[in-house]
Amino acid sequence: MPGFIAKRRKIIFVVILFTILFWLVTIQVKNGRFVFLERPILAVSGFFERMITGTYRSIESTVNRYVWLVKTERENEELKQQNDTLKLEHAILNELLNENERLREALRFKQLNPLSSVAAPVIGKNMSPISATLTINKGTDQGIRKDMAVITADGVVGRIHSVLAGSSKVMLLTDPGSTLAVRVQRNREEGLLEGKLVNCALKYVSYYADIQKGDILVTSGLDGIFPKGLPVAVVVKVTKREANAFQIVVAEPVVRFSRIEETLVLIK
Repeated sequence: MPGFIAKRRKIIFVVILFTILFWLVTIQVKNGRFVFLERPILAVSGFFERMITGTYRSIESTVNRYVWLVKTERENEELKQQNDTLKLEHAILNELLNENERLREALRFKQLNPLSSVAAPVIGKNMSPISATLTINKGTDQGIRKDMAVITADGVVGRIHSVLAGSSKVMLLTDPGSTLAVRVQRNREEGLLEGKLVNCALKYVSYYADIQKGDILVTSGLDGIFPKGLPVAVVVKVTKREANAFQIVVAEPVVRFSRIEETLVLIK
C-alpha cells in the first residue's frame, strides 16, 4: 500500500487539488454568480474605469479650456477692434469740433471787422533756415493778388508773396524778407518790424522811446497793405546801448505759425 501511494503520489496530489478547487468553486457559487471572483474583477475593472474616466475628463477639461481661450481671444480681438474704431471716430469728431470752433471764430472776426476777405486753409508749410512761408489753397481764381494781407482771428500772419490759379504762397512775419509798419499800442510809438526767422525785430526805434517788455505791437496802416490796428507781435526783450541811437527790440508774433490751419486773405 505504501508503495502504491508512492508510485502514484503525483496523480493523487492532482486529484486532491482538483477536488479542493471544485469544492471551493461549488461553495462560492450563489444565485449563478462566482462571488469569490467578483471583488478581484471589480477591483481590476474599477481601476481601468478610473483611468479611462480620469483620462477622458482630463482631455475634456483641456479641450474645453482651449475652446474657452480661443473664444476669449476672439472676443478680446473684436473688443479691441471696436475700441480702436471708437477712438478713431472720437478723434475725427474732436477734429471736426475744433475746426468748427476755428471757423466760428473767423466768422465772428469777420462780423466784428467788416473787411472783404477770403477764407483759405493752409495746405503747406516751409520753415527753413532761410525762409518762413505757408501755402494756402486759394489763388487768382478767388481774386487773390500779390502783397495782399493774410491774417487770422488772433492777428497778422503775413502777406501774399506769390500766386497761382488755385494756391498762393504766404510770406510770414518771421521771414527775413518781411517788413511791416507797426506802432506800440500803449503809447503809439512807431517802428518797422522785420522778420528774423525765429522772431522779429522792431527797427528804427529811438534810444529815448518808451518801449517796454510786454508791449503789444499793432499795424499802423502806413505800409498800404494792412489795415490799421491789427495785433502783430508782443515785445519780449528791450536792450539799450549808449553807443547806439536806436534800441534793440525783440518781438514775437501773436499768431503761433506752427499751429495755424486756416487764414483770411484781405481783398483790397
